[in-house]
Amino acid sequence: MSDLVVYYTRTNTTKNVASIIKDELDADVLEVIDKKNRQGPIGYLRGGLDAIRSKKTSIEYEDVNFEKYDNIYIGTPVWASKPTPAIMEFISQNNFTNKNIILFATMMSSGGEETVDIMKKLIEDKDGIVVNSFVIATKTEDITDVTLKAIRN
Repeated sequence: MSDLVVYYTRTNTTKNVASIIKDELDADVLEVIDKKNRQGPIGYLRGGLDAIRSKKTSIEYEDVNFEKYDNIYIGTPVWASKPTPAIMEFISQNNFTNKNIILFATMMSSGGEETVDIMKKLIEDKDGIVVNSFVIATKTEDITDVTLKAIRN
C-alpha cells in the first residue's frame, strides 16, 4: 500500500505530524507552500482573516501523480476554525476521484472538527472518499501519541 502525506505548515507543527505519519507508514511527503508571507504576528493575523474570508492564495508544490497512491493524508493548521487558504487552494486544484483521503488538523485550542468538516465536504464534492480524520490539540496532547493512535485505527 502506498501513502502520500500532503501538508501546509506555518510554525512546523503540522510538518511534525506529517513527519510522524511519513516515518510510521514509509509514506511520501508533499509540502504545500503558500507564496504569501504568513510569518510573524502580522502574517498570523492576515492568515486568520484570509481563512475567515475564504480568500484564495497562490501556492506551489512539486508535481505529483495521485494515481500511484492508495491513501492520501491531507493536513492543515486550524486558522479561525477553518483550513488554511493554502490547503483550500490545494484541494481546489486537484482531482480526488475515488481516492481514499485521511484528513488531519493541528490546533492550539479549538475549531478542529469544523476545519475537518470543511475539507471533507470539498473532497467529497470532488468524488474523493474521506475514510478517516483526526484533530490534534497541540497545547494539551502529545503529538506523537495522538498521531500514531489515529493512523493505526
